[in-house]
Amino acid sequence: MELKTQKSKPSPQVLIIGAGIVGCSIAYHLTLRGLRDVLVVEQNTIASGASCRAAGGIRQQFSNPTNIRMAQYSLDFFENFKARLGLDENDGDLDFQQVGYLFLLTKERDWQAFQEHTALQRRLGVEVRVLTAPEAAELSPGLNQTGILGATFTPRDGHGSQHEVIQGFARQARQQGARFWENCAVTALKRHNRRIIEVQTTNGPVRPDLIIGCAGAWSGRLGQMTGVDIPVRPLRRNLYYAEATAPLPPHIPVTVDVETGFYFRREGAGYLFGEIRPRQPVGFDTSPDWDWLSTVVEHAIERVPAFENLQIRNAWAGLYDSSPDNNALIGAVPELDNFYVATGFSDHGLLQSPATGLLMSEIILDGAAHTIDISEFSPARFQQGDDLMPERVII
Repeated sequence: MELKTQKSKPSPQVLIIGAGIVGCSIAYHLTLRGLRDVLVVEQNTIASGASCRAAGGIRQQFSNPTNIRMAQYSLDFFENFKARLGLDENDGDLDFQQVGYLFLLTKERDWQAFQEHTALQRRLGVEVRVLTAPEAAELSPGLNQTGILGATFTPRDGHGSQHEVIQGFARQARQQGARFWENCAVTALKRHNRRIIEVQTTNGPVRPDLIIGCAGAWSGRLGQMTGVDIPVRPLRRNLYYAEATAPLPPHIPVTVDVETGFYFRREGAGYLFGEIRPRQPVGFDTSPDWDWLSTVVEHAIERVPAFENLQIRNAWAGLYDSSPDNNALIGAVPELDNFYVATGFSDHGLLQSPATGLLMSEIILDGAAHTIDISEFSPARFQQGDDLMPERVII
């Protein structure tokens, strides 16, 4: 799309809706390539939404090859975080703990599926190991090995501080020319034929050349404002923090029991853990689900008996921006000529944020993504009846 070169302050070339990790990454990558006239609007403050309520996982174990390729690109970015962003010594650090990701398989169907996933991951260059139950217990001390048929482990993966990632993207985007309007809500999108001609905000109207919706779980509402369906729905996900009563091993992988969905990792002097609640209703409630805690604790003790002694200290909830196939929507909204989205990440927004920022900048400035083929993530796939490749490894 051809972009104009001269715009007044309320009429930027690109308007990004949402200053979470994806929106800030796109702002950074666009300005890095010289498109300086970028405005990011955020209804609260930078990094105040779902991005900073997640567990901070960074992993390569997926079932969809495009997700694997995006994870590989982003993993390299995170391993060289400060150098890639051009940050100096005094800037915040990602604190990337490369303790690995360990998936425990207790059902034959899951064990077979993960071995297939592992074969695909290896073909794409991922270092992934297939382990026995005793080998898994060596990596994650205290595991009850009962019922474990096997495990898969990626040693380069781990977890980091999504807050520092967002702030790093935002800081560099600002230095490169982007502007941020915080505490600025989008109230309406005015459409004429196939274009959005005005975005009404609590700071006043904005008339951008094009819009990129990075509203996460709120993306469906953006679509409703223009009369199009963006099939992203908000689902609550809970995290609980428990303080340990004894010294912890220095290295504990992010450990996932695939059958129950229970997962845990070390967080300071304790553990961060969670589990998806089945049949969770769609909605924007982010209050902690204390009723669900008893089930999570039951599964925790079954897998790690010593967790019976943990003391629950805190809990919070965030929202997954869930798509029908658990894959992102990245690209043009088919009904409109100047509306793009990057949303629907369904659990892996932090992980895919560097790749998404790069690929969206290619879509906007070059006409198509070319570093990684993400054509299967086009928002048009749901209207066109494309064959979908759902992501199976969701935590």
